[in-house]
Amino acid sequence: MKSGFMKYLLTAALSCLLWASSLYAKTPQQMKMTTLIAPGVAVPDKVETSIGNLKLNYGYPDDATTQKVYDNLDASRALQAYLLAIPIVNQVGMRATLREFGPVNQTDVIWEDLVDSKTIELTANDNTIYSFIWLDTKKGPLVVEVPPMVLGAIDDFWYKWVADIGITGEDKGKGGKYLILPPGYAGEVPEGYFVVRPSTYGNWMPFRSFLVDGSTKPGVEAVKKYLTVIHHSSQEIPDCDA
Repeated sequence: MKSGFMKYLLTAALSCLLWASSLYAKTPQQMKMTTLIAPGVAVPDKVETSIGNLKLNYGYPDDATTQKVYDNLDASRALQAYLLAIPIVNQVGMRATLREFGPVNQTDVIWEDLVDSKTIELTANDNTIYSFIWLDTKKGPLVVEVPPMVLGAIDDFWYKWVADIGITGEDKGKGGKYLILPPGYAGEVPEGYFVVRPSTYGNWMPFRSFLVDGSTKPGVEAVKKYLTVIHHSSQEIPDCDA
């Protein structure tokens, strides 16, 4: 009789212990500085997301969830770095290609006979004459004389727009001299120029000239007659790739 009663007591005590342990596991330990969850605030133990299910215990992720979140952050930052680098990588490629045709500040790569289906160039039109020029102000300011009736722009090394030239620029399609200043230039700025202040030493200047009665000749001749790039001064600027 005693043996059976003792077994009953042990069984009951073990059941109570397991129940208490389970209750303790489900109820967070209350500390002196514990902040209770505000009424109406839901604290789910599982959240479905684009990177899978995230498991939480009163807002705290388990080890697998923590690793998953960090992996997602790493991938997101890598993608952001890649996207931010595309413009400058493209400009480096542009500069390298233009250098194959001649020195910077001295070479205009011009499509005298228009582009065709074999031309590797994004968004190029087959009815305008393109000119691509690389400008480098490491040795000082540049003066660029733009032909009349062209349409173009100046982009910095990060591919950010700096200025329009030609029809939409300050010369209003009449042509004129643009003074391109190096970053941080604090010297004298003479009058009589359209002043441009890029944030980088290297800049890409593309522009279009146009057909006249279906002929490329007038547009090409105007570019060859007016387009010049000269140094405004011999002031040396610290060396920098961009």
